[in-house]
Amino acid sequence: MKAIAKRLRRLEGQVGTVDGKPQLLLVVSPAGSVLALDRDNCIRILRECGHLPTGPVSVLNFSRIPVGLSAEELEQHLRQHGAELRRMGPAE
Repeated sequence: MKAIAKRLRRLEGQVGTVDGKPQLLLVVSPAGSVLALDRDNCIRILRECGHLPTGPVSVLNFSRIPVGLSAEELEQHLRQHGAELRRMGPAE
């Protein structure tokens, strides 16, 4: 286990995600999908609500967002269900 932790720290150092360096945030979304708000605004809303992952390397699964939401509906959905976007796999 110590070897794995050491290797992870080394990898985090290589991609610049430790010691106050920027977070690496991967956003997964279905190909060709268009949201009513751009990705940066969605991330800002998630950050404001405390739903943004805080780890050095994190994933947001935008494929869990329902299709066809207006900008207002999307913002409301992100505020209410933003924590669910941190999970991978299909929505339950």
